[in-house]
Amino acid sequence: MTKPATICLTFDLEEFDLPLEFKQEISKERQMEITTKGMETLLPLLKDISGTFFTTANYAENNPSLIEQLAVTHEIASHSYYHFSFKSEDLKKSKEVLETISGTEITGFRMPRMAKVNYQHIKDAGYLYDSSLNPTFIPGRYNHFTSPKTIFKNENDLLIVPASVTPLHRIPLFWLTFKNTSPKYYCRQLQKCLDTYGYVNIYLHPWEFTDISDFSLPSYMTTNPDKMKEKLIYLINHFKTQVRFTSIRSLLKEQHEL
Repeated sequence: MTKPATICLTFDLEEFDLPLEFKQEISKERQMEITTKGMETLLPLLKDISGTFFTTANYAENNPSLIEQLAVTHEIASHSYYHFSFKSEDLKKSKEVLETISGTEITGFRMPRMAKVNYQHIKDAGYLYDSSLNPTFIPGRYNHFTSPKTIFKNENDLLIVPASVTPLHRIPLFWLTFKNTSPKYYCRQLQKCLDTYGYVNIYLHPWEFTDISDFSLPSYMTTNPDKMKEKLIYLINHFKTQVRFTSIRSLLKEQHEL
């Protein structure tokens, strides 16, 4: 029996520290507030589907009841301890904190900003998979144009789950593409991946679903939150009768005996 195509809809659940990258002040309280407001908009849209929330331990410690609620339906995975800083010991510490708060086993990791991290350190911290690879070229960020585009196991015996890119030209299907293209175009690109690979792994941020217009950020990073909501509703409605929405962990259990 042919398995249905799968969409792994994932979210980087983090403190909203983007203004710091652009030398703008934002308090820790405001960082948490913006992300949580985005979650208030996002959660009702996901009531009938499950996905994966890559969560910083810092955000989880400040919002434990929300993490407990998410863990009932969605996979909780690690997005390190803090979003704006990193130490290798944060890998294990964030896993332990998230397991305590969520009451679930944490098997997945994604590095903030999809930055490079030592795979052996991830493995040693107890994770079974990593989803920090975007196999494309983003100027000034990374060049992974020759990396595998689909799930593979590396030399450290760690499953690598790349973010999805289109089969031919490696157009990344991450948050900036979702934000800056029409819903119809984006769904066409997703369909190409589904037809070729049988699944997609895409990622967004809860803070995209609330108003951040009071910060001086590049226009390609900001979108009217109502438009973001409309786009996600369009995506879900477009695919919900054709594919299943599930977590990365569930997909790996089926296909790679996680």
